[in-house]
Amino acid sequence: MTEAEVVMRNESGYITHTGKKDFGPLEFTGKIAGGLRLDLRRRAPLFCSDWTDAFTPDNFQKSVSSILYLFIAALAPAITFGSRFLDGTNGQFGVLEMIMSTALSGVLFSTFAGQPLSILGATGPFLAYTLVVYDLAVGSDLEFMPFYFWTCMWCSLFTILVAIFDLCALMKHDIFAGLISLIFIIDGVRPIIENFTEKRMTLTAAMFEALLFLYTFGLATYLSHFRRTPWLLRSMRNLMANFAVTISLVTASALAAIYSSDTSLRMLSVDADFSPNLVLSDGSKRPWIVNPMGIEKDFPVWAIFYAILPAIGFAVLGYLDQNLTSVIVNRPSNNLKKGPGYHLDLFVRGALTLPACAVLGLPLSVASTVPSITHVISLTTYEVKQLPEGEIKRPAKVVEQRATNFLIHVLIGCALFLAPVLKFLPRSVLQGVFFYMGIASLTGNNLFDRLFLWLIWDSSKYPQYHYIQKLPIKRVHLYTVVQVVCLAILYGLKAIKETSVVFPFFMASLAFIRKAMRFLFTEEELKLLDSLPDEDEDTEARATRAFVWPNPDQAALA
Repeated sequence: MTEAEVVMRNESGYITHTGKKDFGPLEFTGKIAGGLRLDLRRRAPLFCSDWTDAFTPDNFQKSVSSILYLFIAALAPAITFGSRFLDGTNGQFGVLEMIMSTALSGVLFSTFAGQPLSILGATGPFLAYTLVVYDLAVGSDLEFMPFYFWTCMWCSLFTILVAIFDLCALMKHDIFAGLISLIFIIDGVRPIIENFTEKRMTLTAAMFEALLFLYTFGLATYLSHFRRTPWLLRSMRNLMANFAVTISLVTASALAAIYSSDTSLRMLSVDADFSPNLVLSDGSKRPWIVNPMGIEKDFPVWAIFYAILPAIGFAVLGYLDQNLTSVIVNRPSNNLKKGPGYHLDLFVRGALTLPACAVLGLPLSVASTVPSITHVISLTTYEVKQLPEGEIKRPAKVVEQRATNFLIHVLIGCALFLAPVLKFLPRSVLQGVFFYMGIASLTGNNLFDRLFLWLIWDSSKYPQYHYIQKLPIKRVHLYTVVQVVCLAILYGLKAIKETSVVFPFFMASLAFIRKAMRFLFTEEELKLLDSLPDEDEDTEARATRAFVWPNPDQAALA
């Protein structure tokens, strides 16, 4: 039986096997591990080609360029998030651990997952909730590392159960993409503002850090749009746009190095001896393997079961973050042929990556939306047509395989040997990168697109969004108000220490709030307001309209 006979798409877009109709990737099967077994059946016949397709003569150049590009694109957030973990956990883990987590989790995921195009890394909600777990441990007079170990292990169990019982079928809507953007933006700029109120910071140092922050954000923003300018050659413009964050980070760090001795800049704290960041009371470093029963004092048995509470929160976040990215990567407009594996993705994360991070005491990594989308775009060959309203890009071919993801994370692991260099990165530069990631993630966010409509008072100037053309603007604004209120509550729960432990549960409850909105809106209205432009059209239209952009930068940030 040939590979083409094993894996085909039926008229509904679902994967079929040997011509027989199958359950959809996000449908309940009614059987224990039914969805997981179907994912294995979809992907197992393709496992060998997943490793070889990257290196065929037609795909080799695109694969190599994707590896080099995504290596930098994934390393920069790992460094930035590592610095945030370092500050938020009072040195329990930092940059070295975040790089190791990204590398190890990515290698395991790319080898065994059902959708190996998803790139793993840290995300804003995971950063926020890790700090919640740290506060719980400190507030209960518990050692953080053993408490974190048990939290991750319970989360591993819950994640495996979600995969076994087909609960991925509940993932139908993006209900917290706005939170991700908000965390990046607020947590990016807040430390820069707080510099001016800290007594230990001189005014000169605070001003210089603010300038570095603005320089990093401004240059990254400008270079990301550089392909629109007439300067240089097109290939050079694309290169500078693709590496906008890296160029900004390196040049800002170079400027900081010139004046650092005069301004007392705060630099990234990274040990060059390849040891964990946590320093014990006797001055030694903690061992790499976490002792679950206590490192410097006995860990109480009751705390093992107390860790179930934050573990449920982690499991909810992991479910939402992982599946949100997977749904976007697998959307029909990307024209992927090999099929998704939602349940298998969660199972691999629960059975492999979570225990590995628990044992080594590493921050958790999950499928990260922006790098994952960028990975798909970098592996896609487009058919381009010029029309009066803009450029139509239709994906003609995607290099679907595991090798690029695997090698990207191998290179990230090799970056651990750059630890002596990383200590020259100013923290204000990393805050600029963090802020830029938040602003960039607003592009294409349905909620923020509708928020910007509030600033346009002339209705004739509204963008031609699909729901604008079909709904009264008052109905659009009402829906936006409801979502903004939910987002404000969500961020407030996260920001207040006393309530931060419950914010994943409120996040999960948004699915029920969405169902209750049927009393305010009709089903047709909700369908239009929830959907992306390509979700209410047939497959042929989706493949065309989803790639109509007024300029090339929007395509790069899709």
